[in-house]
Amino acid sequence: MEDIDIEQRLHLLQKEVEAIASLAEDTKLNLLSAIDSLKLEIEILKRFMEQHHPDFARRYPELKEAVMREVDPEWMGHSGRSVGRG
Repeated sequence: MEDIDIEQRLHLLQKEVEAIASLAEDTKLNLLSAIDSLKLEIEILKRFMEQHHPDFARRYPELKEAVMREVDPEWMGHSGRSVGRG
């Protein structure tokens, strides 16, 4: 009787692990898709800026450095605005 209980528990645990693994894989695929969408949006914005602001390509590294120093990406989007670091 006890062996059957253990086998049933193991079977349920195996099913649970399989379900979690499937969910993790789905989440990974969704995140990769979202990242690809963001990459496309960024490329669109870069091209627009280069077309309408000729000095954008020259100034981009400077702007990127300033943003990386001043903006905490974990706080972006929570309130609709970015929050400066320290």
